[in-house]
Parts: sequence; structure tokens; C-alpha cells
Amino acid sequence: MMKQHPNNSVRRCVVLACAAGLLALGALPTHAQAQKPPIKVGLITPLTGPLGSYGKSQEMMVKLAVEDVNAAGGINGSPLQIDIGDSQTDPGQAVLLFRKYFNDGYFAVIGPMTGTQWETITPLANQLNMPAVSVNAIKPGITVKPWTIRLMPADDTMMPEGVKAFIAANPNVKKVVITADVREASSKASADMFASLAKQLGLEVLETVEFSSRATDMSAIAIQIKSRNPDAIFASAFPAQAMLLAKDLTVQGVKVPVLNTGILWTGPFINNVGENGRNWNVIGFATNEAGPPGHFDASVYGNLVKRAQQRADSSIGIPFNVANWPVSYDGVLFLADAMRRAGVDGSTDPKKAREAIKNHFTSAKAFNGAFKYSIRDTGDGYIPAGVLSADVDNKVWKFTSAR
Repeated sequence: MMKQHPNNSVRRCVVLACAAGLLALGALPTHAQAQKPPIKVGLITPLTGPLGSYGKSQEMMVKLAVEDVNAAGGINGSPLQIDIGDSQTDPGQAVLLFRKYFNDGYFAVIGPMTGTQWETITPLANQLNMPAVSVNAIKPGITVKPWTIRLMPADDTMMPEGVKAFIAANPNVKKVVITADVREASSKASADMFASLAKQLGLEVLETVEFSSRATDMSAIAIQIKSRNPDAIFASAFPAQAMLLAKDLTVQGVKVPVLNTGILWTGPFINNVGENGRNWNVIGFATNEAGPPGHFDASVYGNLVKRAQQRADSSIGIPFNVANWPVSYDGVLFLADAMRRAGVDGSTDPKKAREAIKNHFTSAKAFNGAFKYSIRDTGDGYIPAGVLSADVDNKVWKFTSAR
């Protein structure tokens, strides 16, 4: 169930029944659930603005996780309540929401979404002693221990594995052009890593072509790329600019394969790009059919995909591409597991609850949810990545043959 918070910027979900939760969590007695106050966790995600479809996708996955936690008896008899704040993809708004959750006695925060916002929040979390879990950001080196942890694998593991898989699938690629918004921190980090990986693999980087993440016309970028005659294009673009670039590359007759970072895999690009996306690929580790080999629970994952497909609407893409969204689901389960193990319930003092969650962050070496994670010393999760290709006919991503 959903109801609007009085300040119109926060949504609340306290869902009390979903039998599918028994697949992911051991059943607990439910008779005491109503006798204890809820455990409050905040989610910071963009519900409006350019990444609104991303935030809505995350909201859906988080709601599914809340249902499953509460269907299995909640957390030590307390129902889990998640309030959802709209960051509008603005780091300043993310900070305001994070401070609000801290001041209002929430036990932990999930998010915010992007690398730029996560980089802003992690030092604040350590300053306030407030646990935060990232389930989307991919910029390397921005998780700050001990009060933050990131389940989503960072680009320092995803990109090397993805680029190697792409070259294995396209062995004739020798010359590449990199295109990215090098004035934006996360995109510049991706561009720099593309350049480093190209050098390691013996590829020639012909040029790094810069664009703006606010661009509404990518025709000049496509012309510049065409003039260099690359064998492939390495890109770091969100859906809006990727859609424009795909169209303008088609207009220019550029048909070489494009490899984009994981920021494109998670959005509705594949649902909307049509024929212009036929040669596009992304770095990722899951499709609607399967997760990473050996690193997902087939029964939990399959059930989650089915439920997500049933709930998705056109605002987040039909068919819904599950992509990395189960990491958001797992972020909820990870926090629930930490609190359950520590004996935390809704009556626990917030300071003590936060300390218990932080201690779980520092001791966690692995976690199994829909995906199976190992936790690196950096505080980041690890799942092996590969490269996925656009199936524009069915509007889904598929593992390449070089998986």
C-alpha cells in the first residue's frame, strides 16, 4: 500500500503480506508483529526528473522486498517500513533527505542512486554515524567504511570484465573512439577507465569525444566519431543522450558495435531505441532469463522477475528489463538480515540499532539474496560481469555468445 507523505516528497510502504517472501527468508511467527512498532528505513531515489524511470523501477523492487520481509514475519516481530524520498538526481536534495532520515530516527538508508550522489553521502554517513547501503552507484573508490557499504559492483571490477568479454565477442576491433561527458565525475571516471583498459588490451584510442549530459542534439558528436572511422565505440551515456547518439550514428551510417557502461543497461533504453540500437551492447551481469552464472538463486530470481514483469508499466518499460534491479531488492534483505541477527526491532534505540547495522557492515564477507555477493575489502560487493547485446526485436538484453 502507498500513501503520500504530508511534505509530498516522501512515499511510504508498509506491506504486510506476500507469500513469495518465504522463498527468500525463513518463516518467522507473525503473531507478535502488530504488537511492536515498525522499523523505519529510508530510500533515496529519483522519482522525478531525467532518471525518474530508474527511481520508479527501484521503488517497485524495494516494495517487493518489503512485502517479502513482512510476509516472513518482519524483523524480530516488527514490520519493516520504508519511506521513499525523491532526490530528483540532485546531490543537495539527497543530503537533505539523508539528514531528515537521521534526525527522524530511521535506522538506515538505502541509496542515493548515482555515483555523484553516493560520493556526496558516504562521508556524511560516517560523520553522522548513520548506516547507508548503495545498490546502484558504480563509480569506483567512493564507498567510505565503516558506515557505508555497496552491494552493487563498482566499475573497477565490472568494466575490466565487460570490456574483455566485448573484445572476445568482437576480435576484429583494434581502434576505438571513447565518448562521454568528461565534465561529470562518474562519466569521466568511466572514460578514463575505458582508456586504461584499451591500452592494456592493445587497442588504439583514436579520440575521446566529449558531450554534455544535458545535450539535446548529438549530431555533431556522431559526425566527429564517424570522421575517425573506429572499429568500435566505448560510451558512457545515460538513456537520453544514448538514444540521441544511437539515432545520429544511424543517420551517419556508423554501424560499428557500441559498448556502453552499466548505467545504460538499467534503464528503458532498450524498450525505446528500436532499430537504432541493433549494434549496441552494455556491461552487465543479468537478463530477464538469468543472473550471473553461479551467482544467483534461480528460484528466488525467477520468482522476482515474474512478479516485476506483472507490476511494471510503460513508465519503466514493457517488457521490464530486470537488469541489476534485484540488487535493490537484495539491499532491503541485507539490512533485514543484519537487524534480525542483531536482535533489533522497532523499539530498539536508533543509536544502538545503527551501531549494530554498522558492525554487520564491517563483518560481512558475503550475502545471498536474489544474487550471490562477495564483499570486497573496499566495502563494495562483487558479482562477475560480462557483456550483453541489444535484442531490439524483443526489447530485451541478451548475454553475448562470448559469455
